[in-house]
Amino acid sequence: MDRVELAAVPLFSMLDEARLAWLGTECPPRDLARGATAARVGEPARHLVVLIRGTLSAGYDTSHGARVRFATVTGPCVIDKAAVFGGGSHTATWTASTACRIRLLPADLLRDLIDQVPALRDHVLRHLSDQVHRDRRAQVRRAAPEPVARIAAWVAESMRTQGTRITLPGAQQGLGEEIGLSRVTVNRALQVLVGAGAIRVEPGTIVVLDPTRLTAARDAAPGRDRG
Repeated sequence: MDRVELAAVPLFSMLDEARLAWLGTECPPRDLARGATAARVGEPARHLVVLIRGTLSAGYDTSHGARVRFATVTGPCVIDKAAVFGGGSHTATWTASTACRIRLLPADLLRDLIDQVPALRDHVLRHLSDQVHRDRRAQVRRAAPEPVARIAAWVAESMRTQGTRITLPGAQQGLGEEIGLSRVTVNRALQVLVGAGAIRVEPGTIVVLDPTRLTAARDAAPGRDRG
């Protein structure tokens, strides 16, 4: 079971069975209840958090009491890779949006593994590059002037990892925190997408019904660069 769980994590997909078994021994699974914390902002990033299943949300509470939500990820995947490789601290608090299973891989063991498997180094670099591109797309989404286009872009991005059934990060309030809108504005924009036949909204979930209509809503913002 350990090997099967770890082999499903994209970062470890090229490892042989012996190394997957070793990882399973070194990194026993931990189950998190909804609302539990996997990593806390400011704490040293000494372990790579491997999300086996479930959904984690990254957020930051400002000194003024406002909450900024950065990202929501669904396993299998790893989180906060840059902080671990850089030897720094976590820049967000990662909270379980659903029941989760995680494994913690010590940074030193990860570096040893990269030295043992040269192909893993290129694989890790590709994942870090993908993360940079995702962060840039998130900045572009937040700059979209139309709430409907902003939410449609977020849904389209989420489909890359979650398919057509997407878990909301902390319901509609959490989605608003992530993309810079109020809960009321999020609700109104979602209803526009529902009316267009692009999505269906269920408790805590968005179901994509027509990706073509979703793309049309995303690209409908005045002045949007379609190149």
